[in-house]
Amino acid sequence: MSDREKFRSNFRDIVVLSLFGGIMVLSDQMMNALPNIHLIAMFIILLTRFYRAKALYAIYLFVILDGFLENFFPSVWVMYSYIWLILWGAVMLLPKELSAKKERILYPLIGALHGLLFGILGAPAGYFMFYSLSAWSAKSFFAYILNGLPFDLMHMAGNLFACLLVCPLLNTLRMLREKRLL
Repeated sequence: MSDREKFRSNFRDIVVLSLFGGIMVLSDQMMNALPNIHLIAMFIILLTRFYRAKALYAIYLFVILDGFLENFFPSVWVMYSYIWLILWGAVMLLPKELSAKKERILYPLIGALHGLLFGILGAPAGYFMFYSLSAWSAKSFFAYILNGLPFDLMHMAGNLFACLLVCPLLNTLRMLREKRLL
């Protein structure tokens, strides 16, 4: 591949990933009324499987834009800056080639597990933004996590169903790439 073709390919990827970052923000805002139910994990799994490391462009564009929409609320930026990276990293650890059967099982399971663990993973950022460090105790931190468990269960269920879309969308992206449309 010539330097010019590489540039075009990278430029196209950045444009498409920027669009996906915007779509992630839009979908998140549209589903804001539903507690912890959104398509973000599905998009992150999809983009990571297709674009690998370049998916970070879309992920962090989403984090930055969502932070602006949340009025610069620090706990959102802090939490989102690492919590989505954990999901991205988990997907990056999967083998590059998976059978269709394994894909149909793994993606919803990874999404569901991330949804269930979301509150635990986000607890340090949320807890220490709302409570002073001097008031910290293991008991209050554990209570903080338990208080969010019903929302984590909803998040798990929402991610499970949303991530059922990964395989059909991934197949669509692969087809578009084969036809040189993506």
